[in-house]
Amino acid sequence: LAQVLIAAPRIVASAAASSRLAPAMGKKGKGKKEEAEVRSQWEGKHPEPKSRIDERKVIATVKLAAPVCSLLEFKLECSPSTKISYVVDRIIDRHDGSISDLSVCVNRFHPEEVITGRDKTLEQCGVFGGECIIYYDFVPRAGALLQ
Repeated sequence: LAQVLIAAPRIVASAAASSRLAPAMGKKGKGKKEEAEVRSQWEGKHPEPKSRIDERKVIATVKLAAPVCSLLEFKLECSPSTKISYVVDRIIDRHDGSISDLSVCVNRFHPEEVITGRDKTLEQCGVFGGECIIYYDFVPRAGALLQ
């Protein structure tokens, strides 16, 4: 019995020493090289944010389709991302709000080419920069000055 008690501390001490030297069974030791290989090459790299400001310029000459009247002609500086609704609002402002139900065409006035969607941009209408002509027409209302 005395030999067992004397031998027991050696077994405990040798088991503790072996656990420090070698990993326990069933556990895999992962090195730092494996962790680095698992990481994505794009980790930490973010794409450049897109600018919300459109640098391109368009000089739009806005004209009444008929009758030709130079007093109702004006220039509007904008970008290709400008919506047709913005142009329509500027036209109505020039008429002091006395017109509505506008027909708008870009670069050519033809009844088949009237822009129906006010959410379209000039770019969607074929204007990417430079100069363009925007024609408009409206149906006059009786008593428009009184309203």
